[in-house]
Amino acid sequence: MKNVDLVSSIPIDDLPKDSVYDMMQICKNNSISGCKLASCKMVYTPHSNLKKTFDMESGAVTYHNTRMCRYARCDKDRQRVKELEKTKSADVKVDYFEEMKANERRIIERKKRMRNQQQTDGGDSMYDPILDDLKSSKMKAGRQGDASSGLDAGLLSLGDIAIHDHHTTTATINEEDEDTQTDKRPLWIQEEESREGEPLKNVRFLRQRGYTSSEATICVSTKSCISPLKQLYNANGTDQASVSSTDVPEEVTQSRIEEKEVLLAMFGFVDEDDEAAATFSSMDNENKLDCKLPITSYEPPDRYGSPPPLMLEVYVDNNIAPLYPNQPPVLAVTGGGLPEARLKELTKRIHAEALERSTEEPGEPQIFNLIAFVGDTACDIVQEETLELEEERKKKVAAEKAAADEARREAQKKDGTTSKPTTFTSEAERRAYAMEVAAAAAHGVPVRKDDGNKKAAASAPKQYNKKTGVSDRSLIDDLFS
Repeated sequence: MKNVDLVSSIPIDDLPKDSVYDMMQICKNNSISGCKLASCKMVYTPHSNLKKTFDMESGAVTYHNTRMCRYARCDKDRQRVKELEKTKSADVKVDYFEEMKANERRIIERKKRMRNQQQTDGGDSMYDPILDDLKSSKMKAGRQGDASSGLDAGLLSLGDIAIHDHHTTTATINEEDEDTQTDKRPLWIQEEESREGEPLKNVRFLRQRGYTSSEATICVSTKSCISPLKQLYNANGTDQASVSSTDVPEEVTQSRIEEKEVLLAMFGFVDEDDEAAATFSSMDNENKLDCKLPITSYEPPDRYGSPPPLMLEVYVDNNIAPLYPNQPPVLAVTGGGLPEARLKELTKRIHAEALERSTEEPGEPQIFNLIAFVGDTACDIVQEETLELEEERKKKVAAEKAAADEARREAQKKDGTTSKPTTFTSEAERRAYAMEVAAAAAHGVPVRKDDGNKKAAASAPKQYNKKTGVSDRSLIDDLFS
């Protein structure tokens, strides 16, 4: 294709709808299974977002970032296909070796442009999914370190070492004693150890998905883990009556089959050694849709360490959500380093989004859009948690400062001295200290010699004790100015 750079510079959402429609018709017509369908769901994305590895099967492909994927329904249009076939040009002989060399040159030039752009830092750059994936992999590798060589443990132990001079040795030892009394590990690790102590498997299963131990204990009445999960997920009364498999409309079954085909195209490659790989309840049975999908757009903060990947679980089979996509599925979220309380909040927001979509767009697949929604919402929840932690830190620092000031004032009262604080936390505290100085000056005790001459002593100018702090004139002038 000529003018490749020009076409690639067009944002995916600004592509002409007619051109997208024509491309979908060509793709559907050239597909062995797609050409047999009257209608199917299709995915289109920038070519740089396609991910293909050597261990994948022929024809299998996945994506670097699912947020760059767009979805549309393509209905069979024989008339348009015939018109496009007439515009088809004759086959052109392609020198693939030269094409490969040209592509390598383009990659090198692209890297040079990006390197120059980073040095000059000028203008907004286009989003590059491949570069974003590489940066993400490097960040994860930097956090995870080399587990076989013990690098993580070494860095962790070095991070706890603090260098102090000999004047603060006693205070440092006291602080270390206090730190040993509290668990500094991420909360998800502590909760994981707590779940291991649960005697019931179902309770551990539900707690891992954000539900409390008391909620899980009440709902656990069967050997199945999914039934109590459905009961807790639909706790607000949105559950629907059970439907026999023979009563499910044909269009519902067909829609689920098409959706699974797209999911298999996106996540069908399963690596047993990769905990972030998608899993399906059945790869062969097209009527089984239960699956566990990774949220690739989510990036855990550094304070979480190296948590397991964030995964979205979808349950519709075995009469859990028999009318999906006409009814919302049962969803659950695990991993990501999110504490149980945050997982519950995330599940609550996902539930509300799924209900809204099933109401506004009945019959339309939801899993595609829910994957992106889960990633964005998880990032929002992490940001909210970050702000809360920062507020708690500020409150703790203010409380420690207030306690230190109170201890200082108590010590000054015992010694009978008054000194000016080195810093003030607020304007109100500074003015309060000025009023304290003024009050001390007003009630100061005159210092005079008792030589027996009372009249001379009364007429002599009063000299106040220096310990009252009355010499701090700047605060007093500021107070009454």
